[in-house]
Amino acid sequence: MASLSYDEAAHLLRRAGFGGTPDEIDDLSSRGREGAVDFLINFNQIDNTSMQNLLTASFDFSDFGNNDKFNNGEIRRWWFTRMVATKRQFEEKMTLFWHNHFATSSSKVQDVFMYNQNVLLRANVFGKFDDLLLKVSQDAAMLIWLDNITNVLGKPNENFGRELQELFSMGINDVVTGEQNYTEQDVKEVARAFTGWDYQRRVPFTFQLKANQHDNGTKTIYGQQANFSGEDVITIISARAATARYLTWKLFNFFVYPVTTSAADKSTIDKFSKVYLNNNHSIKELVRAIFTSDEFYSSRAFFSLIKQPAELVVGAVRMLGGTYNPGSTVTAGSRTSNTLAQLSRNMGQDMFAPPDVAGWDMNLAWVNTASMLERFNFANTYVTNRNTTNPGVFVTADQLRTMTKASSKKTVKKFLVRLGPLSTDALGTLRTYLETGDNGQPVTFVNDDATIDKKIRGLVHQIMCLPEFQLN
Repeated sequence: MASLSYDEAAHLLRRAGFGGTPDEIDDLSSRGREGAVDFLINFNQIDNTSMQNLLTASFDFSDFGNNDKFNNGEIRRWWFTRMVATKRQFEEKMTLFWHNHFATSSSKVQDVFMYNQNVLLRANVFGKFDDLLLKVSQDAAMLIWLDNITNVLGKPNENFGRELQELFSMGINDVVTGEQNYTEQDVKEVARAFTGWDYQRRVPFTFQLKANQHDNGTKTIYGQQANFSGEDVITIISARAATARYLTWKLFNFFVYPVTTSAADKSTIDKFSKVYLNNNHSIKELVRAIFTSDEFYSSRAFFSLIKQPAELVVGAVRMLGGTYNPGSTVTAGSRTSNTLAQLSRNMGQDMFAPPDVAGWDMNLAWVNTASMLERFNFANTYVTNRNTTNPGVFVTADQLRTMTKASSKKTVKKFLVRLGPLSTDALGTLRTYLETGDNGQPVTFVNDDATIDKKIRGLVHQIMCLPEFQLN
């Protein structure tokens, strides 16, 4: 069994989740590389009672017809509460991956359907890709989003058939060979296979095939002729080598490092795509292979991705051991907080509302003048909020005290490790900050309540504003 260092375990938890405390990282490290990945992937064995209790106390989603409960603020508050409170981090991180892969938006789709799709994605994060693709394709959110409810016999709507191939499975061209994966005629014929697909307009909004609107004629798809159904098309697509490569490429760009068009990177993608093909299209086995690979733990992978806003927000709360109190809509008159969702939106990631069907443009797209200012504003909001009686996000003096040491040097190192690991290049500057008074004159660092409430909060704010903290 390959060993797993502390820094490697921290890297794993940031990528397979949102980061964690030193105790959580130590626990992963003790399991070794394969054991740690197995622990995170087989998350159903992890007790998540505390999160479920919090969700029960904070949300009432029992009535699918109640638009007061299913509104965009509520479902965003619900998901951020899950991400912050879950013990099963990989479950939420993979849900985020699929949310961006099968990008639908509340700008067009009702919030109850966006919620249902999120639940569906979470329940199938590590299954067989064929099954997930079929379930998403038959779900009301996707049927509405890409207009398949208007795809009928004699008047096929090509929107879903096109994006199914371009964005959800293969890509226009094979990411390894460069060969064209489909033609415009394939798009037209695939659209015919999905005619009549719709959903019932009553709870639980299940899929239905309107037989009188389905095209039962012979279709020519990828050079094959038959009376293909939508299910047939999904089975064919899921088995193609181009799909295996495209999914591997997407997973690498999201979880490992930005992939180039070099021969070496193409070889890497091709190598891992065979795990998918040789394991009955299992996403779980593909992900396991990636997260236990030398590529994932290479120097190229460490801090090679820019944190998505959701990663930045949730990670800061989890790594620092802070608190997010979502409030409650269960108890009449109770207040709620949507701070985390709003902060993420301000940085450019509005959950349940990707900008278009292609999802968010990852990595460098997250960084610009406006978004960096919002990242700094988030750091300030997080560390300066001392109101623990109202719903919101905060870190208490007691929480900070557990990380504050007797000397400025040890204190800075403790926080750098806690919020990173980050390099110690800024150690001297941060120590000077702790040893400087309000008048600009040197002072002796004292580990007392006043220092913790002011200087330590300022220290955390400065660390969170470091360029390195923006990297994952």
